[in-house]
Amino acid sequence: MMRPQCGIATDGAHSVKNRLTRFRAVDIATGEELFSGSIGNQTINIGEFLGVVEAVKYIIANHYTPRIIYTDSMTAIAWFQAKRTASKKAHPALKRAEIFLKAFAAEIESIEVRHWDNDGWGETPADFGEKS
Repeated sequence: MMRPQCGIATDGAHSVKNRLTRFRAVDIATGEELFSGSIGNQTINIGEFLGVVEAVKYIIANHYTPRIIYTDSMTAIAWFQAKRTASKKAHPALKRAEIFLKAFAAEIESIEVRHWDNDGWGETPADFGEKS
């Protein structure tokens, strides 16, 4: 399969040193950063998941097409599909994300979340480039 040419790529990052979890999204076709956020000292999985959820909100709010999101996190995909996290952390952003996914379930049906193949395609365009 070829590297995707359009859609939204998301990524999360967690710095143990800075105790900061971040997420962001990039338009694959243009390379433009669509949004970024940080949520304090959480986990990489939480950052990845919130990146996907924020991308879903972006698609709905901006009538973005194609309605496809890529993430290299299988955990984020599983949490998105379940509309709930398996995290033990009780961060308000997680609770809001779960409520949003359930409330907008019908609208979200037409949005695809696909796995970004880092091995075949290289890092996602949204990658923070901080791997050591």
